Amino acid sequence: MILKLIIFFIAIGWIMSSLVKYFLRSKLKKFVDQVNEAQRTENRQKSRPRDGNVDVDYIPKGKTTGTIRGGDYIDYEEVKD
Repeated sequence: MILKLIIFFIAIGWIMSSLVKYFLRSKLKKFVDQVNEAQRTENRQKSRPRDGNVDVDYIPKGKTTGTIRGGDYIDYEEVKD
């Protein structure tokens, strides 16, 4: 009788531990999926400029002074109507 009771409790413990592992894995997988989706959404939002603003991450240095030089200047003539 005691042997059956011990076997019964061992079987119940094994079944319960298997169920807990299964549920924890499924909950952990859902959590990881949510975190990954949140990161993807955050990366997409960071990659697009908002409200027409443009972020400049790279500014080239000038050849000699290390500063930004002006662009090419084009002569123009003002035309009056």
